[in-house]
Amino acid sequence: MAQVNISRIERALLITARVVAHNAAALPIFERLDTELQAARAELAARHTDDPLARARALAQLRRAG
Repeated sequence: MAQVNISRIERALLITARVVAHNAAALPIFERLDTELQAARAELAARHTDDPLARARALAQLRRAG
């Protein structure tokens, strides 16, 4: 499930990057998607570890992105 979200965010980020190349007004959207992608990747990585610190950091990053 998380991989599907990551793929969708990556696609949206690529589309937004192309839009930003023509219109810088879309830059905040690009930045938001980039932050969400980093958070989703961190969350996925944290799910595959037993390290409570990694999980907490991933949750904190996800919260900041939200």
